[in-house]
Amino acid sequence: MDSSDQKRDRILKAALACRVELMAYARSLSGNYASADDVVQEAMLVVTRKYDQFEEGTSMLAWCRSIVRIEVLRLRQRQQRDGSLVRRLLDDSIGAAFDEYQTAPQSDDSESWREALERCLQRVPEQGRRVLDARFVDDLGYPQIGERVGMSLEAVRKSLFRVKKQVRACVESSMRGAE
Repeated sequence: MDSSDQKRDRILKAALACRVELMAYARSLSGNYASADDVVQEAMLVVTRKYDQFEEGTSMLAWCRSIVRIEVLRLRQRQQRDGSLVRRLLDDSIGAAFDEYQTAPQSDDSESWREALERCLQRVPEQGRRVLDARFVDDLGYPQIGERVGMSLEAVRKSLFRVKKQVRACVESSMRGAE
């Protein structure tokens, strides 16, 4: 074996010895284990290709960490590109659905639904109506609703959840009965 092959073997062996530390580093940067594993694998491929750039006598861990950092940045760029594509597709789908809804002929169902909603809202206790009004009529956030009606933030969240669930079930039941 010539000295180039020996150098490559020494460097690869040293790089593989750092794998546990590199995984921990990659996981802290990427946020999850699967991404960290992918990043470290890519970094090991880079080490294999660029072993001749490593200066023996310096820190293998530091060199490999810099490669891992670059690979994490590349991963983030790919995810950002993929995410922006997903967002664009989602926006297009939402736009198409909205356009379809706007052009569809309006039926008597919307009037029936509105009447059922009004009947169901009348069944909501006073405190629940005050919370709903503050949220949906006055467009207040949870902290402001809590101040207005004298409830804690968590009580406001629970109240809104329960009242919306109650109203939704009532409207759905009314609409099934109207069919």
